[in-house]
Amino acid sequence: MIKLIATDMDGTLLNDKKELPPDFYDILEELHRRNIHLVIASGRSYSTLKINFEGFTNKLDFICDNGAFVVIGGKVASMSILDPTRLSKMVDVCLSLGAHPVLCGVNGIYFEKTSADFFNEVSKFYLNYICVDNIRSVKDDIFKVAICDIKNPEKNSYPVIMEKFGNDFDAAVTGPIWMDLMNKGINKGAALREIQSALGISKSETMCFGDYFNDKELLLAADYGFVMENAHPDMFVYGKYRAESNNLCGVTKAIRQYALI
Repeated sequence: MIKLIATDMDGTLLNDKKELPPDFYDILEELHRRNIHLVIASGRSYSTLKINFEGFTNKLDFICDNGAFVVIGGKVASMSILDPTRLSKMVDVCLSLGAHPVLCGVNGIYFEKTSADFFNEVSKFYLNYICVDNIRSVKDDIFKVAICDIKNPEKNSYPVIMEKFGNDFDAAVTGPIWMDLMNKGINKGAALREIQSALGISKSETMCFGDYFNDKELLLAADYGFVMENAHPDMFVYGKYRAESNNLCGVTKAIRQYALI
């Protein structure tokens, strides 16, 4: 029996227009009625997710910033702060590669408004943000860096940053022009195991959905791991099941088929 469901947002629960499935809130109400926990597991920050799910956050748990910030039952359960010295050096390397760092911190989301295209891309994922003149001047506890790399992070920034900082940080390519950087050992799967432990729910009672590399550990933490049909082609080895495309409401269709029976 499934007691816990965790789903990624972009490319998974949301369609390409960044819309929730039309039956999402009906599904949420039914899951809540049956005491099945629904976890939003996203690279987005909690400040944004609270707005995305305004009025319903009391019926959800959250894995935010790819596991660097976890909220269970409306309370912050864990937060993993990056070392400021190593972070500063990483930001310098990131800028030297022509990539744009977005700092996700306790008191805000920070980035330099370098171009209209970059600003439009960032504003798709972060709603509460602070534009700064110099990203190096930010004074906050930072738990994740989102890196926008139009040259393709898989080929440009990811290999360089992992070579220089792989002993300090974990990084995951989260989309065609995005990658995220967190503390070592921080990922969605580790965060899900934290939630499973807190709720007394096993891997065999867990269902997960994902589409990109930052969802690998999440999918492996559940017996019911669903890879979206629209996923990166290298992702299909990480899930036993497939869900229909994000544009065909694949998440809610699978929940109806496997959890609400």
